[in-house]
Amino acid sequence: MIAVLILLVIFGGITAIIYVDNAGKTARKAMTFTPEEATALPAAAQPSLPRSQADAPESLALRLPEPARTQAWTLLCMVIDARKDGVDSDNRTAYLLTQTREAYLPDTLRAYLNLTDGARRTLESQGQPPETLLTEQLGLLEDGVREALRHDHATADRLLSQGRFLRERFGAAESELSLRPNLRKS
Repeated sequence: MIAVLILLVIFGGITAIIYVDNAGKTARKAMTFTPEEATALPAAAQPSLPRSQADAPESLALRLPEPARTQAWTLLCMVIDARKDGVDSDNRTAYLLTQTREAYLPDTLRAYLNLTDGARRTLESQGQPPETLLTEQLGLLEDGVREALRHDHATADRLLSQGRFLRERFGAAESELSLRPNLRKS
């Protein structure tokens, strides 16, 4: 009887191991995509693989009609020049520049380039031509980048940090140094 129980436990363990192994293989297989499957996924669901040349913002900008093409190139040049000029010392600005180049601009350009004829007609019937919407969105990106480059967040952060340090360091002494109100009445 004990021998039968031991055999049942052994076979049950082997079955559980095989099941877990097969479940893991199935999950790994489900996470790999063929190129055709990956392009069918929405951009947010796609695995983070190196961007292809066709998906680069430069390639997307070349497919735009004028004047949006020039506007997109101006924005790209502004971002690239700012990165070369060493704006990376300011983390917030560097993050905004990186996100603009890697996500915000490509997403905007893809949204325009992937419009179907039906979507174009719908937008135009609502009084919103796709070209006008694209120009407005590129303008918003350009204004945001200009504004970020105009501010020197790193210097402001250093000044604020120094002020916090001084308040912590000398805050107790401040109450001792404060002047007492004049109690004399005239």
